[in-house]
Amino acid sequence: MITTENTSTDTVLVVMDGSTRAHAIVHQVLRSGRNVVLTGPSSHDVVPFVDAAVRDRVWAVVSDPSDPDQVAAVIERAIDIVGPVIMIVDPSGLLSDVRSADRLIA
Repeated sequence: MITTENTSTDTVLVVMDGSTRAHAIVHQVLRSGRNVVLTGPSSHDVVPFVDAAVRDRVWAVVSDPSDPDQVAAVIERAIDIVGPVIMIVDPSGLLSDVRSADRLIA
């Protein structure tokens, strides 16, 4: 269980790939006090972070990271739900258009 006070409204988008590394990154971001948007091609990748302890700080979305339109929609909606996205972390390089996604973040 991850328990920290939300000290920031900044949000980090983490593209989940099911790896231990991606999970560790999410834990680190949450411990830093930032919010997290999780997205990945499978619900299996994001479900471990659908937890009541962090429900106001995590938003999990199944999407195709190789589809720039889906990624853009996730980023745009994230702003309304958990706050401005300041960074994208893509441990496995699943995003097909990193530049497009980078232009959408704060």
